[in-house]
Amino acid sequence: MSAQTLALVLAGAVCHALWNIVAKRAAGGLLFIWLFGCVSMAAAAPVALLAWHQHPQAFDGWMWLAALASALLHLVYSLVLQKGYRVADFAVVYPMARGTGPLLAVLGAVALLGELPSALGWLGVALVLAGVFMTSGGAAGIVGSGDARRRRGVLWGGLTGLCIAGYTVVDGWAVKSLGMAPVLFYAAGLGFRTVLLAPWVLPRRALLAAQWRQHRTAILLIGLLSPLAYCLVLFAVQSAPLSYVAPVREMSMLIGTLVGARLLKEPLKPSQVLGAALMLLGVAGLALA
Repeated sequence: MSAQTLALVLAGAVCHALWNIVAKRAAGGLLFIWLFGCVSMAAAAPVALLAWHQHPQAFDGWMWLAALASALLHLVYSLVLQKGYRVADFAVVYPMARGTGPLLAVLGAVALLGELPSALGWLGVALVLAGVFMTSGGAAGIVGSGDARRRRGVLWGGLTGLCIAGYTVVDGWAVKSLGMAPVLFYAAGLGFRTVLLAPWVLPRRALLAAQWRQHRTAILLIGLLSPLAYCLVLFAVQSAPLSYVAPVREMSMLIGTLVGARLLKEPLKPSQVLGAALMLLGVAGLALA
């Protein structure tokens, strides 16, 4: 992985961590998700049109199918994530989601896309995932806890990770195998998401207006940071194996945990510090590989 690609992924990780902290504070539902999706669509559309004007690309049936599949997976991801943030702590849901997501994504990349990391690459993957696991508290700290709220966090974080793995593999297939331009692909997915939710959202205009008044700042921040974070990763996937990009992207979990702990007043444990060190070693291994 080149230094430029690594910088793209890490910048995306920062944006991702920040919008998740904002989302945890808002803890919104379906209407909230649709509103920040509209902001994302408004921000991405001009960029996508400019990219298409410079490099026109016609979508075939497989490309439209990939955009639709990505949109559906992103919708489920958003709903599951917001549910987790409403019923559990950020420090459990976020690391669990970001930990299980790359594990399944790497397996999917190897099985479906034929990517085979080198020995050093596998070591980097293992160190990043071990760091995520340690930062989450490990098996004893999470599964062994009698805290029902923590168990809910593990459940909803794991389900979120499954969604992350699903759309990561689909999006990687679309960009790498189908040759779709990242910005055009992402804008098409955003359009599908907006249209798919519209029948459930538009009849509730009074509630929509209330959501906008209550969470306007959060809606704008998430709507801008979320597409920026993911487009940076899509560009990185064009020049590096998905099985490397997916784990490095999980540096967002480290950033989110450290910044989120301060902003949300959640204590940091020694296992989280150890996890941070393991992840940094893993990122270094992936960069050298």
